[in-house]
Amino acid sequence: MALPLRIGSDSEFTALRQALEAAGYTEAAVRERLGLERMGQYQLEGPRHLKTQPDDPLGLLIWLLIEGAPIPLDAAAQIPLAELRALEIVAPHANDPQHISATAMLYPVRDLYIASDRSRPPEEDQITPPPDDFVYPAIVPNTEQYLAMLSFTPCEAFLDLCSGTGIAAMVAVRNGARHAWAFDVTERSTHFAEFNLRLNAIANVTAARGDLYEPAGNLTFDRIAAHAPYVPVFRHNMVFDSGGHDGEQIVRRVIEGLPRYLRPGARFYAPLVGTDRDEPFEMRLRNWLGTAEEEFDIAFFVNRLFTPSSYVAEAISRNRSSISDAKPWRELFEQLHVKQIARGFLIIQRRAEPRPVFTVRRQVGPRSGPDQQHWLVDWETSTAKGTQGLLAQRLRASRDVHMRVEHHLTEDGWSPQSYVLDTEYPFVLEIPAQAWTAHLLALADGSYTSAELLGLLKEQGAVHPNTPAAEFSQVIAQLIAGGFLEQTEPRQ
Repeated sequence: MALPLRIGSDSEFTALRQALEAAGYTEAAVRERLGLERMGQYQLEGPRHLKTQPDDPLGLLIWLLIEGAPIPLDAAAQIPLAELRALEIVAPHANDPQHISATAMLYPVRDLYIASDRSRPPEEDQITPPPDDFVYPAIVPNTEQYLAMLSFTPCEAFLDLCSGTGIAAMVAVRNGARHAWAFDVTERSTHFAEFNLRLNAIANVTAARGDLYEPAGNLTFDRIAAHAPYVPVFRHNMVFDSGGHDGEQIVRRVIEGLPRYLRPGARFYAPLVGTDRDEPFEMRLRNWLGTAEEEFDIAFFVNRLFTPSSYVAEAISRNRSSISDAKPWRELFEQLHVKQIARGFLIIQRRAEPRPVFTVRRQVGPRSGPDQQHWLVDWETSTAKGTQGLLAQRLRASRDVHMRVEHHLTEDGWSPQSYVLDTEYPFVLEIPAQAWTAHLLALADGSYTSAELLGLLKEQGAVHPNTPAAEFSQVIAQLIAGGFLEQTEPRQ
């Protein structure tokens, strides 16, 4: 299929950008007109949001460039038609020369103008299927969530892998990355990314086509963000969502490349689906890093778990797979020893200096978000270097912590036999505890340091009088990491 849009001159892109701004075609204005709090709430399929063709410039641009509806030439006089035509964003309607249609979507999001393939086919062509290398719109919930989870802090070199429209690379340089690269395997995605870079006048992003890291050459990166195809599918569908039978085929190759391309002290981010087999996914992942695995920290944040059968059933119910595939797909999962399928977000960090590395998994809760994920990685990084400094820190029990005590009936009455701590913030976590933990949490009101709390517990006989301070500080670090204890300084 021929590529849509034309990579025009700088002056043509400038003229279109200025014309769109002059017409009030901004994210805030579009959201207000469509009644959206966020662009990610826009429904790409189904009925159009606007019921009838508007008669003002902003409404006409939304009708044409987002809703994908044709407009008559007399109404097109109100929009920057010449500028849109120059870059082939619009074309004559196939069946009615008195109307024009959009060849692609073009929408404002994150202070950028982003072009992608149309979510709704042209009215005159409801039969032709979308191309295999379809460039998915950047105003969908999973892209919105992906961008929200990334750390767009200043860095030297940012890599947007499996880049699609290139939006992550563009957001990165807008937030302090000195240069960013956008790599994608398809010519279509690279074409759209180059168009978007030119339209937004962004010079410090390089779009290149290649298989994963292939275009990188000798480059290395401070941040690598990969929105790779990770959806488990039994049969290949679209390039952007076909991650193989278990969802790991492309993700694994991405992770295998980190020892070569991720700099010391740098981080990798990716939404993905991983399978728990004879080992949990995050431990299996260490094998993909090869002999360099001892240099990498791994944090896996799970937002949903499936059994193999429930995943297959949902894929069929959502028309992502055929019912005839159900039995062989479940059998394949059984052959692979897949026990659970976990969907979530992965952060991998390469240590900056020699120290023990960590591997953590957390279940995302109702208040878990990017801040909590980055906090946990930062916390585990700091305590991997040692926990002695915690002895001078004042502590308080989290307001979200709960303790469950199981009692057994004995000759002397009810006797506590086991203790369990649980919380939903910063993540959903449940751990076994010891009796002295109840005393610790009751005492931790923010007025005592760890060292003072240890002294009080010894005085009360809750812990052995010879308990080493270093051992106690390690337990404190684990309780803070779980969200059961907090330092008195407020956590962001």
